[in-house]
Amino acid sequence: MKTDKKEIVRKSELLAQIRADLKAWEEAEPDFDDNYFDESDVISYYEFLVNKYRDEWVIIDDTREGGGDEGAV
Repeated sequence: MKTDKKEIVRKSELLAQIRADLKAWEEAEPDFDDNYFDESDVISYYEFLVNKYRDEWVIIDDTREGGGDEGAV
C-alpha cells in the first residue's frame, strides 16, 4: 500500500538553504566572482524546486512576501 505523504517545507528555510548552497558553490569554484549568484538566481532555483517536488512537498509560505500555501492540494 502506497502512502501519499508529503513533506512540509518552510519557504524561509528553503530559501536560506538555497542561499547557503549557492554561496558555498561560489566560494568553492575559482571561476566564479564574489556575488556571482544574486537574489534572482535564488528565486529561480526555488521556483524550479517547487515545481520539481510539487507532488512531494507542501510549501508553507512563512515569509512576509506573500500568504498562502504553495503546492497545497
